[in-house]
Amino acid sequence: MNVETSHHVDCSDIGPDGYYDYYYAYTLWRFSDGGPRVLIVRGYDDETAATLLAWENLDGTRDHVGAMDLFHPLVRRASVHLRGEGRSVQRLSSFGIVPATPMRGWAKAFTLGLGYWLGLLAELVRSPPGPSAPEG
Repeated sequence: MNVETSHHVDCSDIGPDGYYDYYYAYTLWRFSDGGPRVLIVRGYDDETAATLLAWENLDGTRDHVGAMDLFHPLVRRASVHLRGEGRSVQRLSSFGIVPATPMRGWAKAFTLGLGYWLGLLAELVRSPPGPSAPEG
């Protein structure tokens, strides 16, 4: 696993009172394993959590890190690495920030099954209609 880290500061200009209006200091991690995607994680300096932000694809587009991605080998190794740095791991979901704890047992089975059926339904809805019957 390849890990790239970079530190960033996003802040306003110093105001007349000598203070910043906003100041965010954070670290970005980019985890890769030679595959087609890179996992991007952000952790603010004043927090102990690191947030799984997105998958970056070869073409530069980004996809969200879904619940099922928590089982991906790269995500698991990245989580171990981050915990080794003293960070807890969370992920950005469509509902906001949620813990990055993989599901277990029946919840995992249900979600995998539901994902399969929803994916199949999406393919059926997207697929073009079959050939029309000959007129006659």
